[in-house]
Amino acid sequence: MLRSRRGLLALGLGVLLVPAGAWAQTRSVLSKEVSVGKSEATLRLEFAHGNPLEIALHDGSVVIDGQTVGSYQPADGLDTAWRTLLAGAVAVDDGALAGMLRDWSPPEGLKGDEEGVAGRIATALHGALTGSTGTRTEAPKAGVSLSAGQGGAQEGAQGATARALLSQAGHLGVFEQALKGLGKNTQLHVGEDVNVAADDTVKGSLVVIQGDARVAGTVDGDIVVVGGTLELAEGSHVTGDVRLADSSLQRDGGSVGGRVVNVSMGESSVDSATRAHIRDEVRNELRSEMREQLRAATRVHTHPSRSLFAPFRGIFNAVGGLIGDLVTILVLALIGMGVVSFAGDKLDTVAETARRSPGRSALVGVAGTFLLIPVWILGMVALAVSIVGIPVMIAWIPLFPLAAVAAGILGYLAVARNVGEWLADSEYRYTGWIRKSNPVYAIAGGLVALGAAFMAAHVLYVVPFFGLVRGLLTFVGVMLGIVAIQIGFGAVILTRGGRRGSTYPGPYDASWESSVDVDVDQGNVSSPAASATAEPDADESSGPREDGDA
Repeated sequence: MLRSRRGLLALGLGVLLVPAGAWAQTRSVLSKEVSVGKSEATLRLEFAHGNPLEIALHDGSVVIDGQTVGSYQPADGLDTAWRTLLAGAVAVDDGALAGMLRDWSPPEGLKGDEEGVAGRIATALHGALTGSTGTRTEAPKAGVSLSAGQGGAQEGAQGATARALLSQAGHLGVFEQALKGLGKNTQLHVGEDVNVAADDTVKGSLVVIQGDARVAGTVDGDIVVVGGTLELAEGSHVTGDVRLADSSLQRDGGSVGGRVVNVSMGESSVDSATRAHIRDEVRNELRSEMREQLRAATRVHTHPSRSLFAPFRGIFNAVGGLIGDLVTILVLALIGMGVVSFAGDKLDTVAETARRSPGRSALVGVAGTFLLIPVWILGMVALAVSIVGIPVMIAWIPLFPLAAVAAGILGYLAVARNVGEWLADSEYRYTGWIRKSNPVYAIAGGLVALGAAFMAAHVLYVVPFFGLVRGLLTFVGVMLGIVAIQIGFGAVILTRGGRRGSTYPGPYDASWESSVDVDVDQGNVSSPAASATAEPDADESSGPREDGDA
């Protein structure tokens, strides 16, 4: 019983896997580049003619010419064998280097995926140095041409062959009899149709597994069809035998120099126990191939040069985030400077309303936020149905969103000013530069305070184990921003954009006696304390007062 994957495929393909013959002419190596590090072992070859070859073992991935073909573990058998080969390649050049790389084969003792990946490396080296145009995932067997269809490009020729063998696991005897005695010059096609044109000649035997073959020309050898249909057109000629395993023959005048044999299960010499063992081994081979292809498809390969900056990625993220925060604060501070210069009275009114009635402003801001889109749409509809509203609607569509954004920014700056003034009164450390007398400084101080959580989160990018703390700080920064925007936006709505003050006393009033009501429309100022002073005069009057008495 065969216990290796190569022995397994050899049984399935019979004498197709013959011993290696003479190798093709070795290509001349123009230059070599060897790069070996702790997590990298790369070989790059350039030839006098043809494309270069680059094979890299880097960060657990095996990459051939930019394509990930497998994985490895540091210091395992594959990694050690590859580094040993590169150490020898450094000391030799020219023909000796080409011969050493061409003849390299995976060491004994590799298991599992290591063996398959090492085989791909050996195949790539052999194909590049001999100028072979075949698929690099094929085993370099002399005189054997292997082609796989129906997904062979994705899963590899061996995977397609394994799939074909697995689907015919109950007919391994058919394979054995059908492939017996073939010459070493053989073309093997798995899962694809083959067409030999009338003016074509195939030198050697032709094997088609799970596919149809149509021959209108000449096949100088045998034809074997397993699980398909063979059509011999008029004028076709087969010099050898025609063997059909679970297949049919359509003969339209073609000639066969040998025999036409229908292979049956009765001719198999493989016993049931061996057949069951081979079926299990083929299934394991197919599963391993599929797992490797899935890992290769989902793995994002990082170029070796990018890993040089990996230790500094946290610093780059921290610096980039801080720069972004500071730029945002600077831009908002500049906008605040413009608002103070050109609309300072409106900013004062909005800030006072937000300070006196933050809860009411927040509720109005939330309601206003939810009503923005309905009001925008209703405004467009109302203007569209009116005769004179069409030109106004054209301006309404872009100006309403811009006005909403401007209101949000104005409200946010007003809240930032209140926060800055609070910090100035608190006398905390590092807040001495904030001056209440200068609204620009107050706004800048409030913006820094509202963005402090984001800046602290970006600083923690330098420490790799504070992901949860970074997330919490970011959440706090987002919530602070949302609350500030809602309070400010509501204050803008209550004051009609800062054009009129709110007459509702807020929680910051010291007492009823100290509150002052402001009537913006009439320009009058009244105080409850003044009214209390006037009342005793009315009580001291002994007689009724005339309507005209003061």
